[in-house]
Amino acid sequence: MRVALLEVRDVRVQFGGIVALDELSFDVDTHQVCALIGPNGAGKTTLFNCVSRVYTPTRGTIRFLERELTRMEPHEVASAGVARTFQNIALFPKLSVLENVMCGAHSQSSVGPIRAMLGLGTASEERRLRDQARSLLARLSLETYADRLAAGLPYGTLKRIEIARSLASAPRLLLLDEPAAGLTHGEVDELAATLRGLREEFDLTIVLVEHHMGMVMGISDHVVVLDLGRKIAEGTPAEIARNERVIAAYLGTEV
Repeated sequence: MRVALLEVRDVRVQFGGIVALDELSFDVDTHQVCALIGPNGAGKTTLFNCVSRVYTPTRGTIRFLERELTRMEPHEVASAGVARTFQNIALFPKLSVLENVMCGAHSQSSVGPIRAMLGLGTASEERRLRDQARSLLARLSLETYADRLAAGLPYGTLKRIEIARSLASAPRLLLLDEPAAGLTHGEVDELAATLRGLREEFDLTIVLVEHHMGMVMGISDHVVVLDLGRKIAEGTPAEIARNERVIAAYLGTEV
């Protein structure tokens, strides 16, 4: 029997009288790249916030590897194998690039808070995390930035650093929130190729929120379209490209 890696079932998110997600359901299969698309305000980032436990759905369930995420704390979700990047850059500007990436591995660290405070086993653990972080930076062609502060680096570089940091937690599921925003056409093409390679190399399943339709259609296996919190279509990129409801939602016309 087929079991999806991520199952979203009847998820509703309501803030007072505002419904951000309205009975949303879809599946993401293992090793897929699934894109969530839709106009601004459609509820895409709200779903990411539910999966990563920033928000608690008003009702509905979200299961990852058959575990109910809505019953977990955010750190438990990270430890379970879910990592994300953010729509707005969320790096520590006064830390080095290497230290930022090392921060991403906290959920996989074998040194707990008590041992860390007592200094027990922290030197060897820090060496391991540092080596891992350098390896990830090299994989993303960022090794020359390792010892520089994150502050002041080019926007496209910061986006790749965020991806490296998310990979440091050894995720099974990677949530990417508008990774191509602010990138040049050349950088978008490079990012698309990088994501294809990372999926294979790290055995990742990727859920992507993105407005760059060329990238979405080029790398996605499955596309889910939201409008005003509701799913209006899902299917392959080819099916979505000719769906009249999707075209209407983007052009603001009625079908």
